[in-house]
Amino acid sequence: MKKSPCEIVLFTDDKEFAARWIDELTPLAEHDSDAPIALVFTRTSEEGLDSALARGAVQILVVDDKGLGEADLKATLARVHAQRAEIDRVLLTGADEASGAGFECVISRAESNYGVVYRTLRRILLERIATPFADALREYVYAARDSWHTPGHSSGDSLSTSPWIADFYRFMGEHIFNTDLSVSVKMLDSLMDPISVIRQAQQLTAKAFGAHQSYFVTNGTSTSNKIVLQHLLRHGDRVIVDRNCHKSVHHAMIMSGALPVYLESAVNQHYGVYGPVPQREIFSAIDANPGARLLVLTSCTYDGLRYDLRPIIEYAHAAGLFVLIDEAWYAHGRFHPALRPTALECGADFVTQSTHKMLSAFSQASMIHVGNFEWQLSRDGEEREEFDAAGFREDINMHTSTSPQYGMIASLDVARKQMSIEGYQVLDRTLGFAEEIRQFVDQNTVFRSLDAEDLCGPRLAKDGIRLDPTKVTIDVGQSGLSAPDAQAALFTEFGIQVEKNTHNTLSFLVTIGTTESKVLRLKQALRQLSDDACKAGGRRVSAAGNDEAPVRGQTLPELSEIVALPRTAYFARGEKLAWEGGGRAALIGRVACDEVVPYPPGIPLLVPGQEVTAEILDAIIAFTSERADLEMHGLRRIDGSPALRVLTAREAALATVEYQQLCTLNDARSPAAGTSREAV
Repeated sequence: MKKSPCEIVLFTDDKEFAARWIDELTPLAEHDSDAPIALVFTRTSEEGLDSALARGAVQILVVDDKGLGEADLKATLARVHAQRAEIDRVLLTGADEASGAGFECVISRAESNYGVVYRTLRRILLERIATPFADALREYVYAARDSWHTPGHSSGDSLSTSPWIADFYRFMGEHIFNTDLSVSVKMLDSLMDPISVIRQAQQLTAKAFGAHQSYFVTNGTSTSNKIVLQHLLRHGDRVIVDRNCHKSVHHAMIMSGALPVYLESAVNQHYGVYGPVPQREIFSAIDANPGARLLVLTSCTYDGLRYDLRPIIEYAHAAGLFVLIDEAWYAHGRFHPALRPTALECGADFVTQSTHKMLSAFSQASMIHVGNFEWQLSRDGEEREEFDAAGFREDINMHTSTSPQYGMIASLDVARKQMSIEGYQVLDRTLGFAEEIRQFVDQNTVFRSLDAEDLCGPRLAKDGIRLDPTKVTIDVGQSGLSAPDAQAALFTEFGIQVEKNTHNTLSFLVTIGTTESKVLRLKQALRQLSDDACKAGGRRVSAAGNDEAPVRGQTLPELSEIVALPRTAYFARGEKLAWEGGGRAALIGRVACDEVVPYPPGIPLLVPGQEVTAEILDAIIAFTSERADLEMHGLRRIDGSPALRVLTAREAALATVEYQQLCTLNDARSPAAGTSREAV
C-alpha cells in the first residue's frame, strides 16, 4: 500500500545543523516499513516559512530556538497558528529548562540518538491520525463474533438470505449492517458515558477544532442546540437570540421556558435572504437587557454570511452573557486561513457544528465544542461559574439515544482525522473550485454571482461581514428566469441538485467532495440555461443593478411583538382558525401557539407567543399558496384548509400577565438592579 507523505519542516537559520539533522533522520524514515505514513524532512528559514506552511503535506514544524528570544518564539507560533492551526509544533532547544508553552513536544538540540528523535516525531503524527473508535469498530466487525444481542437484523443476517429484502441488503452493503451494533458491545465504549475509545476520539477532536472539550452528537445540530440551551437556561431566563436562528433554538426556548429577546435580521428583500443582525443592534439589545443569560447567533448563515464575532463576543462577555454560536454550516472553518477566525477562536463559550454538512461525516453527525470560559474568571475579580462537565453530560444524555448508530460515531472520528491531516489541502482545492464557478458565471453567462455586499445591503456595510466562499449564490432572476424553474431544469435536464433557491437565486454548496468533473458539468449546465434565457428574451443586467427585472416572490415580514412566554403559548390548548373563507381578519392580532416555518432554510415566520400581524399572515398565505417547492411546518388543518393554532382570548389574557410578571422579575434580578442571579 502506498504510504501518505507527511512533511516535517525544521525551522532554523543554522544550515549546517539542519543538513546533519535531515541526513540522520531521512534514512530512518526510508527504512521504516511499519509506519503507515512516509516522513519527509526538509528545512526552512524565516523567509520561507509562509511558503512552507502553504504546502498541504506539511504536518509538523520543528522550531529551533537557537538565536530566538521568547518574543521571537511567540511570534513564530502566532504565524503558524494563523496559517495552519491544525499542524503539530515541536520545540528544538539547547536550554536546560525550556517551558515549551505552545508546543506539543520539546526535544534537545544536542540529542545524539536520532532514532529517539525519529520515533518521537512519528508518535506525534500517529497520535493525530489515529481514529480510536473507528479502529475499534473495524476490529470488532472483522473478528466476526456471533450476535446474540440487538439489533434484530443480527449483522444483516435477517436480510441477506430473504427472498424479499435481500436486494436491500445488497444495495446498502454488508458493513452498513454489521457495524450497526448494540451498547452491549463494551469494547466500543458508551456514547452516554465514554471512558475509552469514544472519549479518546472526542479528545482528539477537541485538539483539532481548538476546543476545551468536544462531544459527539448523533441526531444533528438541532439536538446539539437544544442540549446547550437546556444546560444554560432555566424558566424565566432571558436569552438574546438572532431571529435568523434555526428552528431548533426556538424549540429549545419552548422546552426551557426562557424569555426570548429577538434580534431582527437584516433582510435583503430583493433576493429573499435573511442576513446577520447589525452589530449596533446586538450591542443595544445587550445594554437593554442587563439580566440576560445568553446570546445566540448563527455564523455562518445558510447563505454563508459570517459575523465579525470577536467584538460581539467580547461585548457580551463584558456584560456577563454566555455566547452560543451555531456554526452548523461552518465546521470546516478551522482548517484554512481564508476562513478563520472561527467562533471558538473569537471566544465563544459553546459552538455547535453539523459535521455532516461540509465534512466527511454521515448525515445527523454533529459536534458540540466547549470553550475555555476564561472570561468568567476575569470579570470584576469575582469567582464565576466554570463549565459543569457532569451536568452537561446529563443534558446530553437526556437527548441521546441509548442505541446510537455506531457508523455515525465512526464517521465523526474519521472526519476529524481527515481535516486534521489534510484539511488545508482539500479546502484549498475546494476554495479554488468555488472561485472558478464564480468567475465562469460572471464571464460566460447572463447570470451573476453574488458577494457579501450584494447579500448584506447597506444596513451591514460597516459590520465586517464576510462571505464563506464555499456557498455560491447566483442571481438568475435578472435573466428573466425564475429560480424555481431554473432549479427544476438543472435537476431534470442536467441531473444537478442545488442546495436551495429563493425566487431569483440559486445556492450551490461547494464542499471537500466537489470534483473537477462536477464543476465541469455545472458550468455546462449554467451556460445552457443562460443561452436558453437569452433566446427567450432575457437580458444582462449591469453590476449596478440597472434595468433589473421586477422582484418576484414573497417578501420576508418583520418580527412582531412577543406577548406571551413561548412555552406557555405552545403548551396551551388554543384554537384553530383558518384564513380561507373570510377568516383572515379573525387571525390578525391573535397570539400564535406554534412555530410556522418555511423549510428550507428553517427560519420561523411565527414563533409561539408572537402576535400575528397582517404582514406576517399574508407572507404565510403567500408561501403556502405560491411555493410548492417548500415545506411549511407548523400549519394546522380545518376540513383540509390551512389554519393557525392561536391562544383563546382567556388563554391570551392569562399568558400576557404571566409574561409581564416574568419580564419584571428578570429585570429585578439583573446585575444592574443590584441583585445577583445566584441570590434570586
